[in-house]
Amino acid sequence: MAALFAIAVVVIGLIWAYRFNSALKSTPEAARKIGHRYWATQELRDAYEHTKKNPVDFGKHLPPKLERRYVIVGGSGLVGGDIVLQLLQRGQSPQSIRILDFSPLNRQDMLEKASGCDFVKTNITSVESVEAAFSKPWPSSVAKSPITVFHTAALIRPQERSILLYDRVSGVNRDGAVNVLNAAKKHGADVLIATSSASVSIKPVNFFTWPWQSSPKNYFQICDEKDFFAPIRTHEEFFANYAHSKAEAERAVCAANAPSFRTGCIRPGNAIYGQKTDPVLGTLLNDGEYVSWLPQVIQNYVSSRNVSLAHLDLEAALLSTPINSPPPACSGRPFVVTDKGPPITFWDMAYAAIVLSEKPIKLTHTEPIFIHMVAHIMEFWSLLLARFPFLTTVLGWKETSHPIHILQPATLNVSIHSFVDDSAARKPVAEGGIGYEPCATTLEGFCTQILEFNQEFSGAAGAKNNGGSKIAKVAKEAKGVAA
Repeated sequence: MAALFAIAVVVIGLIWAYRFNSALKSTPEAARKIGHRYWATQELRDAYEHTKKNPVDFGKHLPPKLERRYVIVGGSGLVGGDIVLQLLQRGQSPQSIRILDFSPLNRQDMLEKASGCDFVKTNITSVESVEAAFSKPWPSSVAKSPITVFHTAALIRPQERSILLYDRVSGVNRDGAVNVLNAAKKHGADVLIATSSASVSIKPVNFFTWPWQSSPKNYFQICDEKDFFAPIRTHEEFFANYAHSKAEAERAVCAANAPSFRTGCIRPGNAIYGQKTDPVLGTLLNDGEYVSWLPQVIQNYVSSRNVSLAHLDLEAALLSTPINSPPPACSGRPFVVTDKGPPITFWDMAYAAIVLSEKPIKLTHTEPIFIHMVAHIMEFWSLLLARFPFLTTVLGWKETSHPIHILQPATLNVSIHSFVDDSAARKPVAEGGIGYEPCATTLEGFCTQILEFNQEFSGAAGAKNNGGSKIAKVAKEAKGVAA
C-alpha cells in the first residue's frame, strides 16, 4: 500500500512539473493579441547594412538648446551618459554641464566627446558629498544661468525581494534621490527630472499553477503609469526591492513639484540597452553566451538614447510655461517610454546577436522548471547568510557571484510577457503629455549597438565576420526554437 502511495505521489509530482513547465512556455491570449512575428535572418542582415550606411540620427529629434546649466547625477552611466552626449550634440557648452558620479568617465564615446565637462566624484548616499558637489562654483560664463538637474543614478539589484535586504538598494535609490532633491532645491535649481523604471508597475507573478490553468497569474502585464495615481502599494506587491525603492523615490520627486520647482520622472520600459555595460544586449555580446529558457516571452525594450531623448522632451515640456506660473499638466508625474515599433521576444534579441555579432555567441537551451529550481536555491542561500551573519563573518561563507547570483525568484517576476504603454508620453504638451516621439525602433537600436560592438571587437581582436556561412548555420540550428 505504501509503495502504491509513493508511486502515486511521484506520478502526480511529475504531472504537475510537466504542467508547470508547459505553463511557463505558454503565451497568454492577451500577449498574442499584441501581435508579434520573429525577426528573419535576411531581415536582420538588411537592417544591419541599412544602419551601417544610414545611422540613426537622434540629433534631428532633440529639443532646441536652452541657456541653462545642467547637473547630471549618474552622468557616467548608461542613461546619464547619453543625456550628456545629447546635450553636447544640440550645442550645449561643456562648461555648462556638471557630471556627478561615484565612478569616473569610462565610456569611450564620453572620453572622446565629454572630457571638457566638469566631473565631481559624488556619493549620493552622503548629504555632505552631495552638498559639496552642488556648491562647487561654476565658470563665470554660465554661473547665472538657471539649473536643470537630471537624476539618473541607481543601484539595480532586481534579484532581491525580501524586506530583510531592502537597505541594499534603498540607500541609493530612495535616500540618494532625496539627498539630490534637497540639494537641487537649496542651490536654486528650478527643474529636476529623475529616471525611474517601468518595472515599478509590475506585480509579482504567482507561478504556482493549477492543472486547469494555461498560464500563471499575472504572466502578462501592461506597464503604464496608472499605479502612480493610486496609494503606493505594500512592499510585497512590488516585484522586487528595486522597484519599491524606485517607487518611493518617484513619489518624493513628484511631490516636490511646484510653480518655482518643476519635477517629473521618466520610466524606461522595459529593459534598457545601448552600451556594452547594459544588462541586456550588452551583457549577451560581452559574455558571448545566451541561456535560452523562455524564448517566446514578449516584451518591449528601450534604447538608452530614446530614454535620454525622453528626459530632454520632459525638460522642454516642464519649461513650456514660465517658472513661478502654474506648471504644465505634465509636471509632478511619471511617464513611461519605450522604443518605436512592436515588442519583441527574448529569442529575437538572442538571434540578432547570433546572426550579426562578429564574436561567436554560444546558445544553450534549458527548461524553465530547472531555472526556477536554481533561482529558489540562490534566494535561500542569500537569505540564510543575511539572517545569520556569523556564517559570513566567522565561517567565511559568501553569496554566489555574478551572473548566477542574479538568478533569483524576483528576477523571474520580470521574465514575463509585458507590454509598455507610452501613449501618455506621446501626447502633445497641450494635452498633458511631453511630445515624446522615439527616434529608433528596437531593431534599429539593436543593429546600432551590435555595429558599435563589432567595430570595437574587430579593432581589439582583429576578428573577421565569418559572413553567410555562419548565418546559414545558426539559422538552421535555431529554426526549431523560433517556430
